[in-house]
Amino acid sequence: MRSRALQIELNSRYYEKLIIKLALGRLSQLRVLGRGHNEKTTKGALAAAAAGFLLLGGAGTIAYWSDSSTISGGTVNTGNLALSDAACSENWLYAPGNSGAGDPVSLLVPGDAITKECTFTVSATGDNLTATLNTPDSALITAEGTDTFEASVAATYNLAGSPVTEDTPITDANDGQTLTATVTVTFPFGDEAAVNANDTQNVTASLNDIAVTLVQTES
Repeated sequence: MRSRALQIELNSRYYEKLIIKLALGRLSQLRVLGRGHNEKTTKGALAAAAAGFLLLGGAGTIAYWSDSSTISGGTVNTGNLALSDAACSENWLYAPGNSGAGDPVSLLVPGDAITKECTFTVSATGDNLTATLNTPDSALITAEGTDTFEASVAATYNLAGSPVTEDTPITDANDGQTLTATVTVTFPFGDEAAVNANDTQNVTASLNDIAVTLVQTES
């Protein structure tokens, strides 16, 4: 038993010396940095570094206790923002301020403004939902043989019997209400070359679809 205890002690000293050699080998840079400085300071730094290395077992990482617990996810439901398909008057009519205001459009000329009224049902659900209306500022008119058509767009809105603008917030309180949009397209006077020029005469043109959009905003 005594010889075995002695052998264990010798092994322990052997590994202790080996760890110190490894530590001092890794701290060679400290010796270089210590040249020209106070010898006691350098020795003290070496000794402290070696001691720290030994405390860490020569290498490896520190392990900390830890634990975790889970929070159940559960079920969440989302809201909805939509406009129903548009229900529009059948024909474009000449807008107020034009000759023949209220009459169906037959043959456009520059300077005319035409209008159409459409209704939608608003779907708006969400605890913190806000949205605003938007309609583009221009419309595309296409016709074979010409590329100078130009038209501007404006819209006014009425929601549940009250006028609203594109800045009016639409919220959960407006869910199910009826939105009426009156869209006006103006075919402006142009010039001889670039806008609504002579090549727009005597053509059958297509006025592209105009979108009324309901867009969520930050509440």
